[in-house]
Amino acid sequence: MKSITLSLQKIFLLTLLLCLVIPASGCRKSEVAADKTLRAIVLSVHEESIMTAVSGKNDVLTPFEPVSVHYKDAKELKLQLGTVIEILFDGTVMESYPPQISAKKIKVIEEVADNWPPTKEIPEEYPYESAKADGLYVEGLKETANIELVDRFLDYSTQGITAYLRKVSYTIEGDPIITDVIHDGSKYYAVTDASRDAYASKEKFITKEYSYINTYEKDNRRIVYLADRKDINPEDFEELVLNPDSENHMDAFILADNMISP
Repeated sequence: MKSITLSLQKIFLLTLLLCLVIPASGCRKSEVAADKTLRAIVLSVHEESIMTAVSGKNDVLTPFEPVSVHYKDAKELKLQLGTVIEILFDGTVMESYPPQISAKKIKVIEEVADNWPPTKEIPEEYPYESAKADGLYVEGLKETANIELVDRFLDYSTQGITAYLRKVSYTIEGDPIITDVIHDGSKYYAVTDASRDAYASKEKFITKEYSYINTYEKDNRRIVYLADRKDINPEDFEELVLNPDSENHMDAFILADNMISP
């Protein structure tokens, strides 16, 4: 996971740059009356800031939305990638991309021994409706929920903006497989937790790294996927990715596979 940590160090500089180039209306403040608390997952730590992704529901930001947290003692906390923290702040959100807040206090909720993924709090039995209600992108056996989160991830990441997505898919037996997908401004990372799958291989946690995000559209079907090649034409995708028997089978991570309206 060292490669993720090194690449994510660029995020804070990107956040500052975006605030400089985005018009003033893009970095305006959203004011609320009282202090708020926010749970978040640590993506990277800098001298006086922490790049995070929102963890769980709240009344300030949407679940798993990236947010930059300004905190003068950030380095002293010695937070590891994937740590779940609780942030106390004054309720003010700087509406940049990603949003920014200033923390008054930070409390560690869950430390992640192997850096990633921070999925310990998710129960062993995690049904479709629970994952949907928690604001995750969910691929069930019969239906899909919160597809707009994939669109947000695609939109942010293709602009070079930090993006984060948590996906849950289900085996035929109904076991949840959880994948955290991270874009750090240059690379894509897919970190899969298959520990709840009763028939998973010995390797319960799998991390893969990719350079590009692509889309395949044909006959009202849209697939969003990560790969190390850009602009793969539909015929090549069908041969190299969709056909597992191809001699030239190409590694790719299917982020979403959905039918779209004609």
